[in-house]
Amino acid sequence: MNFKDLISKRHACKLFSDKKINTNDLNFILESGILAPSSYGFEPWKFIVFEKQEDNLNLSKLCFNQQNVATASHNIVILARKDLQSKDVFAQKQVHRFADSDEEKFQKILQIYTQKTNMMDDKQLYHYAQLQCYLAMMQMSLAAISLGIDSCMIGGFDKEKMDQFLKLKYPFETAVILALGYRAQEPKHTTKRLKFDEVVEFYKEK
Repeated sequence: MNFKDLISKRHACKLFSDKKINTNDLNFILESGILAPSSYGFEPWKFIVFEKQEDNLNLSKLCFNQQNVATASHNIVILARKDLQSKDVFAQKQVHRFADSDEEKFQKILQIYTQKTNMMDDKQLYHYAQLQCYLAMMQMSLAAISLGIDSCMIGGFDKEKMDQFLKLKYPFETAVILALGYRAQEPKHTTKRLKFDEVVEFYKEK
C-alpha cells in the first residue's frame, strides 16, 4: 500500500469487530507514537493502553457511551504532561540529551528550549502539551492503517471524570484517546474533503 492509498483508507471507525490486535502489531503502533515529532523534542506524553473488554466498556462510559471505544480491541489514552519549564526535572532531563555533560551548554539550551513554556500558566502548559499529543496520535493512526488496523480519534470525553478514573496526578492530564481495532463494517459514507484549490494558496508577493 503506497502512502496515498494509506491515507485514503484511514477513516474514523465507528464500530469494531471482536478481532483482537496481536502484540507485535500493537507494539509497532505504540513505538510509532513514541517516534512522533514534538516541539523542542520534549515528548510531553504518556500512553495508557486499555485492552480488556470490561475496561473498554468502563472507558466508553466516560466517552459518552461511544460504541467505537466500547468495541475497540485496544484504546490508547494519551496523557499530556505539563512539567516543561526550566525548573522541572523532566524538562531538564530531555534537554540533557542534547547537551551531554557540558553544564554551560546545558544551561544555554535549557533557557532557549523553555523560554516559551516558562511564561505559561498551568492551563497553557496543558494546551501546549496536548497539541503535541495530537502528533503522536496521528502517527499511531497511520501506523495502524498501514497494518490494516482501523482507528478513531476520540476527543469527546468527560475530562474531569477521566482524570479521576485514571487517578492522574501532576504533571499528567488526559489529552485525547485513540481507539483501535478492525472495522465491523465498511464505512457508510465516502470520505469528503475540500478541494485542493479551496485549501491551498501559493504565496505571491503583492
